Amino acid sequence: MLISEKDVRFKAVRSSKPGGQRANRRDTKIQARVCVQDLSLSDEQKRLIREKLHNRINRDDELIIESEEERFQDLNKENALERLNTVIEEAITVPPERVPTEPPRSADDARIRHKHMRYQKKKTRRISRNAPEDF
Repeated sequence: MLISEKDVRFKAVRSSKPGGQRANRRDTKIQARVCVQDLSLSDEQKRLIREKLHNRINRDDELIIESEEERFQDLNKENALERLNTVIEEAITVPPERVPTEPPRSADDARIRHKHMRYQKKKTRRISRNAPEDF
């Protein structure tokens, strides 16, 4: 785990999910907020987080994750913390550089064959100059 529970601020709010008879009386939805600047990561990793997760970061440089899947606050809190760690891990991983390869000869042959078939189809639609007109 990258982030512990003590580094995250949790806020309980009303959930829009069904909750039975106590649906509008319990704050079961959890918002997990963590300041990106305060994370114990390198500056490059923080830059990656800000770049890739810009739609989840507010003006105060807080990364916000919400969880409302469960009907209990404690379960939503655990879920939000787990998702927060997953999202950050995915954001800071750099994908391996792609090694360019040439397309196989069969793909090139198929492309040429397809072009020739299209040419033949359009060729049959042409009106011959020597043929009499039916108009």
